[in-house]
Amino acid sequence: MVTTMGLIWSYLWKQPVHALLPYIAIGMVTWQLLLGIITDATTAIPANANYFHNQYTSASTIIFALIYRNGTIFLLNLVFPLLVCAAFGVTPSGYALLSLLGILLVGVTGVWIAFAIAIICTRFRDVIQIINSSLQIAFFITPVVWKPEVLSQTAQFVTDWNPLAILLSIVRDPLLGRYVPMTTWLGAMALSLGGLALALPFIGRFRRRIIYWL
Repeated sequence: MVTTMGLIWSYLWKQPVHALLPYIAIGMVTWQLLLGIITDATTAIPANANYFHNQYTSASTIIFALIYRNGTIFLLNLVFPLLVCAAFGVTPSGYALLSLLGILLVGVTGVWIAFAIAIICTRFRDVIQIINSSLQIAFFITPVVWKPEVLSQTAQFVTDWNPLAILLSIVRDPLLGRYVPMTTWLGAMALSLGGLALALPFIGRFRRRIIYWL
């Protein structure tokens, strides 16, 4: 899929394959990580209702298992994009180590987002369809298979205020040697640490009510 999309988009955007294919490869794998965390969170608790009915199980156990599963899949899938980068001569430098910080911030963000979504979707099951539909739209306005440089100056807000674009950038761009602005790093830290601080009171208040909604 990555190879096909890379060839098609390089033709449509009139960009060399060796520049676009590694970009799309890492972008798709990172997008699958974000997508997997969010979509799995929508049904995580109802799908494991038997653990709550038959024994005492903390909701955090389900969430951490979700993060671990998607994180492991991401690391395994990342092998292919790295091979693509090597094949096209994209040599990682010391700057690529910043991707580790990006993955850490994505993991922290994924924990509180997954926890909040899991609670909301357990209480209101119709929200699952809303989230799934929203993610389909988000794919087209997030630079997964296209580069932010193609946007005009007036349209830059599409990526500047898109949290998924920020999380995607801090993982992918360092691996490709693309400079990540400090504002993007600050936005990612605010999203992960600030979001976690705001989500903790919500999680603490409603996590004990989950058993009554199953």
